[in-house]
Amino acid sequence: MNKTQIHLANLHLLIQEAGNMTALAKRCGYENAASLSQLKRRLEDQKDDETARGIRPSLVEKLESGMGKRKGWFNRDHSEDKARAAARAEARAAAEEAAAAQAIAFPEFVMNTEGRFVTVTRNTNETQISISLNLDGTGQGRFNTGVPFLEHMLDQIARHSMIDLDITCKGDLHIDDHHTVEDIGITLGQALKLALGDKKGIRRYGHAYVPLDEALTRVVIDLSGRPGLVYNIDYTRALIGRFDVDLLEEFFHGIVNHSMMTLHIDNLRGKNAHHQAETLFKAFGRALRMAVELDPRMAGQMPSTKGTLTETE
Repeated sequence: MNKTQIHLANLHLLIQEAGNMTALAKRCGYENAASLSQLKRRLEDQKDDETARGIRPSLVEKLESGMGKRKGWFNRDHSEDKARAAARAEARAAAEEAAAAQAIAFPEFVMNTEGRFVTVTRNTNETQISISLNLDGTGQGRFNTGVPFLEHMLDQIARHSMIDLDITCKGDLHIDDHHTVEDIGITLGQALKLALGDKKGIRRYGHAYVPLDEALTRVVIDLSGRPGLVYNIDYTRALIGRFDVDLLEEFFHGIVNHSMMTLHIDNLRGKNAHHQAETLFKAFGRALRMAVELDPRMAGQMPSTKGTLTETE
């Protein structure tokens, strides 16, 4: 696309976003829409002229500012954005269908879905958990679980996956942390499964190496529909503060078994147990970010030659 064609396409996007030409003119400080209509006609007349300069910079700046766009937005081709939006819409429909089916299969869960955002509530005699998850978030995390070290680790997942996570849990901590940690893993896995829907358009695979001083951990993910965990970490001590490191494997078993992912975790080196654990969660977040991303080249397609990525295949 030449510059004029890009400007014309983006003007159409702004008109659609504003609702109509008159609304766009008002938001951008024009008394009426006549001047924008004339601009649109001029672009249409010049769209095949390779020498045409499109919209002058001062007007571009006015349109970007009026519609809250970043500087330079008007000069970029946003056709791939449409493909991603279509993929998100298809994923949203699939997630809603999956939620309806899961509500029947898992009556202990209460689920709400909207696009790649889900809220899952799971209540048992041992824990009462609510998780809100947005795969297309900005890495925001809010946690209230009663287990400070776990919250520190969950924050690593949110920050490095760019997935928004809001997790609250009231568990039987008077016994120990086991049920709380394991059940949060289970519920987080269920939320991931629902948010991914039928998985069309995603990258599916993700991997990351993350160091922290002397420690180095590798995590590899396949959102395959087949649960499997390979967990190779030999912690240098049994407790980090008051937290039992054995519970971290239970946490990832919960995620794997309920998200239906294949997950390989290898701590390649490390002497400090806190560093070992933190590299694990950071690497998991990074790998998860890669795996759940919508690939514009894969838009609407299943990343599998089988044509499906479900637990029944």
